Amino acid sequence: MQDLPPWKCTKSPVIKANTTLRFILLLLIVLPGIAGAMGIRSFVALPVNKSGLVARFQYLRNTDANTSTFITNAAWGITGKDTLLLGIPYRLSPSGSNRLGDVSALYRHTLWQHDKQLSTTRLALLAGVVVASESNRDNAVQMGLVATFYRDRNALDVDFLYVRGLDKRRDEGRYDISWQYRVSPVEYPDWGFTTEWYSVIELNGRWREGKSIDHQLTTGLQWIHHNWVLEGAVIQTINNSHDLQFLVSTRLHF
Repeated sequence: MQDLPPWKCTKSPVIKANTTLRFILLLLIVLPGIAGAMGIRSFVALPVNKSGLVARFQYLRNTDANTSTFITNAAWGITGKDTLLLGIPYRLSPSGSNRLGDVSALYRHTLWQHDKQLSTTRLALLAGVVVASESNRDNAVQMGLVATFYRDRNALDVDFLYVRGLDKRRDEGRYDISWQYRVSPVEYPDWGFTTEWYSVIELNGRWREGKSIDHQLTTGLQWIHHNWVLEGAVIQTINNSHDLQFLVSTRLHF
């Protein structure tokens, strides 16, 4: 999913070092989920607090293939280190049968995390299944890793996912390397919350058994409020088909 400053991961605002620990603990109890920057093409890096919920609705338009897809993602925090991730695509166009995509379910477990005042490093394990939504398709199992590096105004998310097809289903794989840079504000206020703007640059890879890997460059922008996000991006395949895609989405944090 993404990565947040340590204070966002614990649902607390940016607080100066001389603020008392007692006041920080009070904020942890009363504040709702806080939205933050993350990679646009992936949904596995963002930590979710216990019982927290994140929903993302994404529209993807491929101009070369003349297809439109609506993707729904959800993340639920089981514990502070364990998250359940769900995703399902639906083809809006062209019309026809088999428009509902397969359901992806992933379990994310944080193996290691090291936080400082304005930086964090995390490593998490991914494991799950892909459940076919049509009887003529087979299921799959999937596994991977995701790492997050955050410091000051910069955040880097790196994830790898391998999908092992069962029966006649082909194997698949993907990688996402995303750099988020906080354009505004340059510095957080001493108190409260503020709207944030992040630029996003990603290198993405998509592979399917029997075909060569597609490397893609994604450039986007994120507008982040307290508990919701608007984002958009342009995706250019830089080898093979050279497809051009456009993406817009919104993310809600509860």
